[in-house]
Amino acid sequence: MIIKSVKLRNIRTYEEEEVKLPDGIILFEGGIGAGKSTLLLAIEFALFGLGNEKGTTLLSIGKNSGSVELTFETGGKEVKVHRGLERGKRTAGSKAGSLHQGLLVPATVKQSDCWIEVDGVRTSYSPSEMKEQVLKILNYNEPMDPKAKSVIFRYAVYTPQEEMKEILSQPPDLRLQTIRKALRIEEYKTAMENAKAIASDLRKEAELIRKGTERLAEIQEEIRGIGESLPEREADLQRLNADAERVEKGLLELKEKRVRLQAELLARAKDAEGIDQIESDLQKARKEISELEKKIAVNEKRLEDLQRRIKAIGPLMEPTMSEEEVEGMLEEAKSRLSGYDTELGRLKADLDNVRALVTKGYCPTCKRAIDGAEYAAHLQEAEAKFEEARRKRQETAEEIRDLERARAEIAEYARNKGQLDGLEGMATEIEDGLFDAEHRLEEAKARERELSERKARAAEAAERYRAVEREHKECEAQITNKERERDNILRRKVALEKEIAVLRERLADLEAEAERLEHERIRAERLGLHAEWLVKYFAAALERIELTVMNSVRREFEEEFSKWFSYLVEDPSKGVRIDEDFTPIVTQDSYEQDVGNLSGGERTSLALAYRLALNRVVQRNSRIGADLLILDEPTDGFSKDQIAKMGDLLRELGLRQAVIVSHERELEGAVDHIFRIQKESGKSKVLPATG
Repeated sequence: MIIKSVKLRNIRTYEEEEVKLPDGIILFEGGIGAGKSTLLLAIEFALFGLGNEKGTTLLSIGKNSGSVELTFETGGKEVKVHRGLERGKRTAGSKAGSLHQGLLVPATVKQSDCWIEVDGVRTSYSPSEMKEQVLKILNYNEPMDPKAKSVIFRYAVYTPQEEMKEILSQPPDLRLQTIRKALRIEEYKTAMENAKAIASDLRKEAELIRKGTERLAEIQEEIRGIGESLPEREADLQRLNADAERVEKGLLELKEKRVRLQAELLARAKDAEGIDQIESDLQKARKEISELEKKIAVNEKRLEDLQRRIKAIGPLMEPTMSEEEVEGMLEEAKSRLSGYDTELGRLKADLDNVRALVTKGYCPTCKRAIDGAEYAAHLQEAEAKFEEARRKRQETAEEIRDLERARAEIAEYARNKGQLDGLEGMATEIEDGLFDAEHRLEEAKARERELSERKARAAEAAERYRAVEREHKECEAQITNKERERDNILRRKVALEKEIAVLRERLADLEAEAERLEHERIRAERLGLHAEWLVKYFAAALERIELTVMNSVRREFEEEFSKWFSYLVEDPSKGVRIDEDFTPIVTQDSYEQDVGNLSGGERTSLALAYRLALNRVVQRNSRIGADLLILDEPTDGFSKDQIAKMGDLLRELGLRQAVIVSHERELEGAVDHIFRIQKESGKSKVLPATG
């Protein structure tokens, strides 16, 4: 695994920070409390979650949310992991007698927004699911415990500052347990303990099984008894089946007969039950015939009367003009008559004036004498015009009288025409009614004949119905007797079948139980053999394997431990080794030296050499490769010469990337890249890398 970048938001003293890490040896430098170790804790949190830590140790005080996003490379793929932190609401304590009763309980901080992005494809997970997925991506073969840190990561990649020297001061048994856990050797012990526990459980189970098989002989005796009585019951059942078949056959024949009689009854019932209705319909038909004959007689008389009245009116002469044409001509003639009256009045006035002038002989206006011959001509002309107008008026008046007579004739024609049309319509209606009545009369007579015939057939059917009904009742009685006989046989048959079924079921259960107990007896023997094999062979083999592995690991560890101690402490008189509990032993001139007597730098060198040896052994045994190493304050107490060797030491490890967190400025010359961490006003910042 190679770390590419880490992005923090509201994590401890960091607000918003992103650090991009190159390959090589990287130094995060800063004063004590500047926030150097926070970056390492954030990396571990992004990969594996909180473990048994509380979210309040990471989320910035006063912030409700935060997150860490880590980008790394593994197996040729770029992976991004993201974990968020959310602060819940504070709640009031309510438990009676509690110290927090009535007080605000601090809010919890939980993980949220967990996702992994591989080659640009992002998938969301729950916190526990995400840890499991990260272990798969890193190829860390270890048990998946959401509440624990990764053992391989803690011992092969990164050990926090406070845990670096702790392993040396642990009691031997606790240290050995830690080493076994880091190297996963404790699995052999666990397997041995599990084998012994399983063997004990197998023995107990075998004993219980053997006790359960003690009743096998009793079961076999009961099986023999049932085997003797079962054939007798089956023979009785065969006889009952033959009786039931015989009765069922006779019952089937009777039921078939009943079906035929019911069908005949149904057919006869329709004819017999309809006789009353037929008689009613027959009376109605006869009544209808009588009414229709009377109605036809009345209408024939009315038709004769109408025909006489129509003949009396006679044929009508249709006028040559319509009433509208006469009215128009009359209106026009009256208008002309009015005009003639007006003209006659004017001409009469002119004629009187001319006659007055002729009588007087002078003009009353100008008093001049008039010419008698001239005015005689005027008088003659005026008289001629007056006579002409009076003649035209008389002709027009005569025309009006002719038109009024023509209008009266048209009105008379219309009255006669309406009366004639009404009489002819009535006659047509009566004729249609007569035709319909005669048709209905024929239909009624046909119905009367049909109903008379049906009445005769219904009477005959009623007599046959009564005969079939008596036969049907006799058949029903026979069916009832047969069904009673059949039910009696069936009850005996059901009881016997139930008894046989119970015997067969009991026999099957007993045989199955006997077979099961035999299998259990054999299984108990096998379980005893398995328990013996687990204790004598499997557990013993695991113990030998564990011893072999521990000796091999101890030799490898001691070799690495001595190598790195000699590299860090250039004192040929001093050497180190480990005992069977992996307790470090320091020797000087072949004499053991108490670790407490070492200088501070020597103790740090001892712890670092132990740490590097453990790192190398865990990497080899877990097969995760040697790409990354993270060291937290590894040079506490080192001399300047020892600090200067750190670069060569890390390069000797052949790592692609090494991350060192330290407040020692002397390490700057031993690394490839430097990040300086400053803390101002309680906020940490990472300055751009140099190198």
